[in-house]
Amino acid sequence: MFGHEDFKPYQLSIEFLSTAMGMLDRFPKGTSHLKDQLKRAATSIPLNIAEGQGR
Repeated sequence: MFGHEDFKPYQLSIEFLSTAMGMLDRFPKGTSHLKDQLKRAATSIPLNIAEGQGR
């Protein structure tokens, strides 16, 4: 197991990512730009935490 997987903020960011992905289907039509932004932002958080823990 990697060090970042035990880090509580990383675990919370994974939970947020899961919640955000579940919300995407509920966005109204015509908001694909917002869906894309939420998806990219939610994915970025755990990736950045993992990268920071590796330094």
